[in-house]
Amino acid sequence: MASSAATRNPVLEVMRGIIRIGGHVAKESLTGPRARAATDVPVTGREVTAEWLTAVLCAGHPGADVEAFDTQDVSAGTSTRWKLSVSYNDAGRAAGLPEQLFAKTTAGFKQRLTLELAGILGGEPGFFSHVRPALDIEAPRGYHSAIDYRSGRTISLLEDIVSTKGATFSTPQTPIDRTQMEDLLRTMATWHAQHWNDAELEQHRWLKPPRAHFANLDRLIGMSKRARVGARRAAAVLPETLLADHDRLYRALQRSLEIASTGAQTFLHGDSHIGNTYMTSHGRMGFTDWQVVLRGSWAYDFAYVVGSGLSVHDRRDWERDLLAVYLERLAACGAPAPDFDTAWLSYRQQALYPYFIWLATIGHSAIQPKYQPDEICLGIIERTAGAVLDLDAVKAIEEAG
Repeated sequence: MASSAATRNPVLEVMRGIIRIGGHVAKESLTGPRARAATDVPVTGREVTAEWLTAVLCAGHPGADVEAFDTQDVSAGTSTRWKLSVSYNDAGRAAGLPEQLFAKTTAGFKQRLTLELAGILGGEPGFFSHVRPALDIEAPRGYHSAIDYRSGRTISLLEDIVSTKGATFSTPQTPIDRTQMEDLLRTMATWHAQHWNDAELEQHRWLKPPRAHFANLDRLIGMSKRARVGARRAAAVLPETLLADHDRLYRALQRSLEIASTGAQTFLHGDSHIGNTYMTSHGRMGFTDWQVVLRGSWAYDFAYVVGSGLSVHDRRDWERDLLAVYLERLAACGAPAPDFDTAWLSYRQQALYPYFIWLATIGHSAIQPKYQPDEICLGIIERTAGAVLDLDAVKAIEEAG
């Protein structure tokens, strides 16, 4: 039997993943698989057939069939994204089946390998299959999700919110006003309350606590080193006090993740930065990109969206009131909301992860693709660095013991 150290050796993990997933990708390039049965997992528009779409979209609607469809490539990053327009027969149209969809898949070798080694391959399919159906929140609806862990193939067929809701996506350059942030936080509190101390969360293999998620990232890319590189690349927007205190900050980060992984647990978006939010044509704010879902402290999500989504000035002016709004909604939805002082301490303690994960993002290496443009990284790093200092996040961790 292999030793624990050997099985967790990052080089061995990468090599095993390269051999297994690479073998599947090579085979797929030769066979050109076409999806026909509902159990198939297509990852490109070329693999989709009307037969497969009928199987996954028309189930439960007798007589409904997909008559035609069209796919349009959109982009590729951590996932491959394409749009899908579907036409049905009379029975399908009468059933109101979705016509404008958005597909997120793992078509590429590096996508599959990176998401698997990071432990988040099953996140989005898991969310849309098991969590989203019971949530009444502003987020895309899911129509079909599937995963093949052996090959790393995944697909999620989602509502195309650009077509159905006129959605526009946020960036750090998007002005977010107080009403919009309150809307995001009430939505967040709604799903946090629904899954507060939910014992079923531990049964899902694709849901990990923050400390386990971070450990996966650390083994994959070496978080401390990548963050150091990122700090050099982002030096123009970083206060000198943070640049000179990397080791102390990093130790505090690790402790903050331990804190986020204990106590009251709930379902977390896990990657709730402002770039994963949108506004509908009716002014509603929602969350998208549910790939990095976790289970842990509410404050992990809260600190991430507030710290990344607001200018430093607005965050300073609004953060106490915003926390009160979140706690009020949490209690209204039936969760045992912490008192304000306890919640404020938790918020301060969770300010470090948003800062470090974006340092590591801009500090990418050869095995870590450049998933975000530098201007996006720098915008979030500047904001989250300000939060680390203003909230005295390290002191909040050190005082917790």
